[in-house]
Amino acid sequence: MIAIGLMSGTSLDGVDAALVEIKNEHFELLKYVTLDYDESFKTRLMRNLSDETAKLSEICSLNFELGGKFTQAIDLLLQGSGLSYSDIAFVASHGQTIWHNPKPNRGLAASTLQIGEPSVITAKTGITVVSDFRTMDVAVGGEGAPLVPMSEFMLFKSDSENIILQNLGGIGNLTYLPKQANIDDVVAFDNGPGNVMIDYFTKKYFHQPYDEGGRIAMSGKVIPAIFAELIKDEFITRKPPKSTGRELYNQKFMEELAEKLHFSDYAKNDVITTVSEFTVYAMVTNYRLFTPKFDRIVLSGGGSHNDYIRKRLQENVNKPVLTQEDLGLSSDAKEAVAFAILGYLTLNHRPGNVIGATGAKRPAVLGKITPGKEKS
Repeated sequence: MIAIGLMSGTSLDGVDAALVEIKNEHFELLKYVTLDYDESFKTRLMRNLSDETAKLSEICSLNFELGGKFTQAIDLLLQGSGLSYSDIAFVASHGQTIWHNPKPNRGLAASTLQIGEPSVITAKTGITVVSDFRTMDVAVGGEGAPLVPMSEFMLFKSDSENIILQNLGGIGNLTYLPKQANIDDVVAFDNGPGNVMIDYFTKKYFHQPYDEGGRIAMSGKVIPAIFAELIKDEFITRKPPKSTGRELYNQKFMEELAEKLHFSDYAKNDVITTVSEFTVYAMVTNYRLFTPKFDRIVLSGGGSHNDYIRKRLQENVNKPVLTQEDLGLSSDAKEAVAFAILGYLTLNHRPGNVIGATGAKRPAVLGKITPGKEKS
């Protein structure tokens, strides 16, 4: 069968779409594309990730608009493939996280909210959509994240090596696969900011969406006074299971940080170097605290293309640091492929969460199903 996985992450770059062929539980990436969001749309998304600026009416509209964006991503993916909607067994869509509160606090229930209405996708394409994967895990006591570890266990488990799979999207998250692991041995959690701070300040100071190749960071130096404050972040050393996102590392947080630490007093490239070094620190600190025995690190996500991060990570761990491309896979497509795998598990009534990663009380079948047209 052929499936499509869709992912819109904390970086708010756009929709990642992966065309995946599934045979005997072997998952092969056939094609990958990204549908970029325009700046106006990103701005509207961004302001609805904060309590201070969110509007119910706009969130309601964005839910349906994102469904349309996801459909456009499907159309872009199918262009030139020789495939039509009727050839696709299902679409698995993570959606866009608007708010994530996995632990009760301030009188609020444990909860999570993703938008990107699946009915819009099915109405246009007739394809069955599996969506909203986080909610069931939260409902059974989990963090609702990270959800990629099940796919990583299926794709990367090894009899001979202890492997860290480090994803660097907006948020950094890792999966630790001990050699000869079974599913109960898998450890996974968010380890802090990935690209979210780097991208924000690169756009603010250099009017670029991200630090391509880490070139800006490579040109500067770490500012000790700022770095010393950044590493006080309590999330970094919090014990797993743990997850985070824009509800913590949002625009308000970063603007207040810049004001408090007087970013404007320093060379702008030094600021980028410093927040990039903080991303490296977050990863390395979590390895040392929670996954001390490992033989290699495999990077994925947009941050895997940042030469500063790769160089500094290599210097800190003194172990091989590879990318998915080094293994013949795609760093950028990783999460979209992961959701195609999770959608497959859902439709086969099989659990998709890893309780050692999310802290859920039990394994659970994830997602909600929006049925498509019956296949002839």
